[in-house]
Amino acid sequence: MRLSSTCLLLALAASPALAFAQDADAGWALEGNVTATSDFVWRGVSQTDGDPALQAELGVSHSSGFYAGAWASNVDFGDPDDGIDYELDLFVGWAGEIADGVELDLSVMRVKYPGTNEGYELDYTEYAANLSFAEYYTVGVAYSPDIFKLGDRGIYYNAAAEYPLGDSGFGLKLGAGWYDLDKAAGDSYGDYLIGVTRSFGPIDAELHYTNTFSYGEALSENLDDASKADGRVSLLLGWSF
Repeated sequence: MRLSSTCLLLALAASPALAFAQDADAGWALEGNVTATSDFVWRGVSQTDGDPALQAELGVSHSSGFYAGAWASNVDFGDPDDGIDYELDLFVGWAGEIADGVELDLSVMRVKYPGTNEGYELDYTEYAANLSFAEYYTVGVAYSPDIFKLGDRGIYYNAAAEYPLGDSGFGLKLGAGWYDLDKAAGDSYGDYLIGVTRSFGPIDAELHYTNTFSYGEALSENLDDASKADGRVSLLLGWSF
């Protein structure tokens, strides 16, 4: 299994010279996280064929709101001939408060699958805008002009909320989305998430249930098999620095 990008990020995270590097005077900060998950589920669909994943992210941010970074994870789309073992996302963006209690996050991301064999190319670019408000709520949209190199656009609309459950230390996480893939894959589908979060010292844990609806035959033929879009429970354990 090729996990060179994930291992690189882990190595950087472990480096004393970089892990907590921060220049307050210049306004720059280095930060990241490492996550282990029992199943990498993205927009309601397993990206690891139901198997566990190790993920890492490393980024820099500036007090002006600009940020950039990289994220990596192992993946498995169930085809031994595609040569795809991991995903690497490179991103830049800006986030900031645009009104009292309202924050806007704008980003562009290049999603790459290094090592892909000829004829299985999936790399794409996605532009996203997310609006957070009233402390607990987020709505957003993500647009790709050529999703998964299918020759046309993909648009993902989503909404999420996360609430503390009193003083218990637990949190409730809710999310829902609609993926417009009519032009690229001949159909669209929706997904939803219900989760519980809790921090245990430096470790953030999340147990969630995800499922999809309207994931039809056209999507099963042009994207992932419908079995990967079934309802499933996943556990995530993350450490941030």
